[in-house]
Amino acid sequence: MSPAGGTGIPCRWGLSQVRRRFPPVPEYLSEERRRLLDGLPPGRLLGPRHAPHPLVWVSDGPLTDPVGRWERLYARRCETGLYPLLLEYPDDSFEPTSGGHGAEADAETYFRSRWRSDDSWPPFPRWPGLAAPASVVTGVDACARDAAAAVVRAGRARCLALVQVARGADAPAALNWRGATNHMTAQELSAVLRSWEDRFGLRVVGFGHGSLYASVAAGPTDLQQARILAAEHYLVCPDVFFQDPDLDWSAYPADLMSGHAWRFWWD
Repeated sequence: MSPAGGTGIPCRWGLSQVRRRFPPVPEYLSEERRRLLDGLPPGRLLGPRHAPHPLVWVSDGPLTDPVGRWERLYARRCETGLYPLLLEYPDDSFEPTSGGHGAEADAETYFRSRWRSDDSWPPFPRWPGLAAPASVVTGVDACARDAAAAVVRAGRARCLALVQVARGADAPAALNWRGATNHMTAQELSAVLRSWEDRFGLRVVGFGHGSLYASVAAGPTDLQQARILAAEHYLVCPDVFFQDPDLDWSAYPADLMSGHAWRFWWD
């Protein structure tokens, strides 16, 4: 299965491989490199500050054709080693950090620790384990494109970012994204996102100040597993449950079975 296709498998470049594909920053900004990426709009580098910090580029302001730009860069992410993100606001919520991208963090460890300390989730008196992965994951890239288009239609894509990561789930940790900092670390968030990538074909599409937009290709097909996944969502982002007046707790698991876009919001 091709990592660039819609198979649910993210691109997996080792950090040393990615680094070898990039010359020093001045050469990266050469016209030749800009042409390789189909001509970047005006922007600025936030990294690398020094090795092994990732290369991070952010556009200066509103984009023309943000969907088309995102799609082209997303399609070439394995070739370039750069993952595109739509930003709701010019960057003020992250600061690139060193390599590793929170690889030591583990989603199951995070959920277990939160389960022990949180007694307000009603459906499960005991830790039920992770929600079972989808048996078939297809159309990953098509779902990501649809989610990106929806973010743009909603007016939540003012800028574009490129970050040097092997998979989109690593972006919060690589950027030291602070949007969820009142609830979890960026490294913990990346660990959970990697788990959802592997189980449900999730792709990170973009960020707001305290929001994360993602596509998901294959949710649970069993209501019990959907309830467990809903509990995972709650343990990652309780604000969605408590502060969205239109959210129906009883309907949320069913929505996870049919929906292809997830949005998380932290106060």
